[in-house]
Amino acid sequence: MTKFFITLATLGLFFVSCNKMQKTTGGLEYKIFTSNGGEKITAGDLVFFKVIGKAGDSALFDTYKNTHTPYMNLVVNDKFSPGNFEEGLTLLGKGDSALFRIVADSFYKVYIGTPTPAFIKKGDRLQFFIKIDSFITRKTMAERKVIQELETAEKQKNEGNIIEEYIKNSGVKYIKTESGLYYTITTATKGAKASAGDKVATNYTGKLFDGKVFDSNDKTGKPFEFVLGSRQVIAGWDELFGILHQGEKATAVIPSSLAYGDQGAGGEIAAFTPLIFDVELLTVIKAKK
Repeated sequence: MTKFFITLATLGLFFVSCNKMQKTTGGLEYKIFTSNGGEKITAGDLVFFKVIGKAGDSALFDTYKNTHTPYMNLVVNDKFSPGNFEEGLTLLGKGDSALFRIVADSFYKVYIGTPTPAFIKKGDRLQFFIKIDSFITRKTMAERKVIQELETAEKQKNEGNIIEEYIKNSGVKYIKTESGLYYTITTATKGAKASAGDKVATNYTGKLFDGKVFDSNDKTGKPFEFVLGSRQVIAGWDELFGILHQGEKATAVIPSSLAYGDQGAGGEIAAFTPLIFDVELLTVIKAKK
């Protein structure tokens, strides 16, 4: 806060004595304190900014005091309401600062989605001191999205090649489902099959392609239970345990699209990592109807 060009005490004077406000065609009252003459924010841009909001003498929020989220961010709507917050942002660029005065009823309706608080009188104006940190243009975001999509496609292609190479070299006959799940039954039975809503219990060991075990119910010494089709487990498990019969053992190769995708999990499972599971379906408890 000490690095900022204006102190809170001086800022308070701006709030109470800034009478020479300008007005946009949409009706927003504003006063620009700092203008660096750079590129201005436009509709579709993602804006990062610090803000202090006040209603009369009451403080609404202050990002300078929030160490967890020191900046707010907002994508400027293509069809922002005239006289509202986003119209003010389009007057500014990186490093610029300004004061906005906005009708409270309009602000709460558009941005907060709640009735105006009782302590704010109908027609009162809120005051927002804004300091733009940075913004990303719509064009830049679109370019980044294309790059990310290309990178994702390449990683998925590489993952597919890795899986196919593993299956080929395993010497095991795997069945491939439409979703991309590979499985092979190592111990077959004619036991009951589980349906969505049924509770199943399993012994399992999860491994990476280098053989490293990342998870197993051996850690607890108890079978792992879950309700099939309830999203309690990864999608590959919901599909696999809907295929198996009670008492069967199987090995499954699960692509990341049916596991942890482009996010990975913890420090052991990176993004776009296929997984290997050795499982045994111990019991199927049918859901009550």
